[in-house]
Amino acid sequence: MAVTFKDVARLAGVSTQTVSRVTNGADNVAEETRKRVNHAIKKLGYVPNKGAQMLSRAKSRIVGIVSLDISLHGVALIANGIRNQAHEMDYATALAVLADNTIEEFRGAIRELIAQQVDAIIINAPVSREMAETLIDQFSHLTLVFIDVPEGTPVNHISCDHLAGARMAALHLIGLNRDAFICISGPAVSTASSIRYNEWQNQISQRGIKEIARYEGDWQAASGYNAIKDALLKGLHFDAVLVANDQMALGVLCALSEAGIRVPKTVSVVGFDGIQDSQFFSPPLTTVKQDFNELGRQAVILALSQVSKPGQPQAKVLPVHLVERHSTAMKSDTHYDKQEILAHLENIRRLLP
Repeated sequence: MAVTFKDVARLAGVSTQTVSRVTNGADNVAEETRKRVNHAIKKLGYVPNKGAQMLSRAKSRIVGIVSLDISLHGVALIANGIRNQAHEMDYATALAVLADNTIEEFRGAIRELIAQQVDAIIINAPVSREMAETLIDQFSHLTLVFIDVPEGTPVNHISCDHLAGARMAALHLIGLNRDAFICISGPAVSTASSIRYNEWQNQISQRGIKEIARYEGDWQAASGYNAIKDALLKGLHFDAVLVANDQMALGVLCALSEAGIRVPKTVSVVGFDGIQDSQFFSPPLTTVKQDFNELGRQAVILALSQVSKPGQPQAKVLPVHLVERHSTAMKSDTHYDKQEILAHLENIRRLLP
């Protein structure tokens, strides 16, 4: 006999309306009550969904995606990997795009996908540990997989090896005798960005190398461009730039080119992501390659494996590698000649308001 709302309500000692509010992630439920209902759901093996009777006979075969701005290369490529793998496993996908990454936005997006009777949801947006745990508790009947969440968070999690990638990038520039670094991170809310920046700083500080400046970008090319423009206006001397993604690195290369600063002779630049277009930058960009498509595919595999056989939260880390191109080179021991110095000064003067 199929388990019903009434069975869950009876075991939890609440009304069927309360069970409905819990399974739909409503906010107006006391924490202790929510825990009792979720415990009853798990114990009885109830399928809490708006289409519970239908789902008790067959899965909906839909994977949900909660995502930030899909105009960003990495975000779009991950979503594409999710769609490709879901399709190969005979699943459709449903997308909910966030206006920002507040808890209210996440709740609204998840409820939107619940209404479409998804079997699992992959969250392709930065989430804090506290926020992830809140979502897991509030939507405990759903399988959620996170892509950008702090290490050690007890949730299903998949990512590329940001730590190893950041180390590769920093050591590559250090090995080229670069010793005056500008670091351009992504948004502080992103765990991936924080890991990259912290490891850059770790490798640099261990060797007594100077971090001339740090800028926080927003993953877009303009933020990389504006960071270098600001550094030049302040007269900062640097010979290396570590950038948290390739799009911002494109802006860095543009700003350096406009100022007449030669890459890689004077300044070497390393990006992160390895997007396909980075090989066509001018000069072609040295970058840490992560496989966004595979990341999306593995997220689907993890999510559906947890749907079919629920268990303890799983974490998986995918490898990365450094792709060396023409934006990096060994630092020259020769000094600037007079004409080059004058060209730099003139370009800086033009940048002044």
